[in-house]
Amino acid sequence: MENTISKTKVYNVIIMDRSGSMWDIQKSAIQGYNEVLGGIKADAKTYAETQEHFMTLVLFDSTFVDNIYWNEDPAKAAILTPETYVPGASTPLYDAIGKTLTRLQKELSGDPNVSVIVTIITDGYENSSTEYSLKAVKALIQHLKDEGWSFAYMGTDHDVDGVTVSLSITNVVKFEKTEAETQAVFEKERRARARHSKMMFAFDAAMPCASASERRAYRKRLSEEYYKED
Repeated sequence: MENTISKTKVYNVIIMDRSGSMWDIQKSAIQGYNEVLGGIKADAKTYAETQEHFMTLVLFDSTFVDNIYWNEDPAKAAILTPETYVPGASTPLYDAIGKTLTRLQKELSGDPNVSVIVTIITDGYENSSTEYSLKAVKALIQHLKDEGWSFAYMGTDHDVDGVTVSLSITNVVKFEKTEAETQAVFEKERRARARHSKMMFAFDAAMPCASASERRAYRKRLSEEYYKED
């Protein structure tokens, strides 16, 4: 019989483009991200009885894939500012995704009760990766989806549908590069994470002795309807 687990570790991961073209929405991207972070902080407090939250923010451009914080207590995670989010250079999308997922997968290996939510935010195509290919990243995402990880993609100014199909990501929001639409999609992301935590809390309350496999199956179900509105 599988061991039962009492507390879910929720890993909130955001991989955000910092290439030069993001200058157009720098202000609204900063504001939107900070509101998402505020929502995660609130969820961590609301569901503290059954959940332990962690926050990871990865900013990427062709000069550096920068782990601003990694599995940090959300209460200690700093907001973005114009000084900490400075767009520039090009878009190593595959490297940013591959490096983040590979490291996190290794660190969480063997932990039977984790809920991982990965959101990728970009305004352009891959154009400068050197370590990871599309094939490698897609295989990694598909494997982790099978483990119950949730993946979402917020995109603008490129063929978002084509890119997400190629990456095996089905939770997708597209937006125009305006302040209003940028704010709207970040608000959608905030609500999606709040709903995910709420649904996990309800599951844990209803099935406190659920096995690891039952929890994994439920997380897979949640991952398929990440942007669903109640």
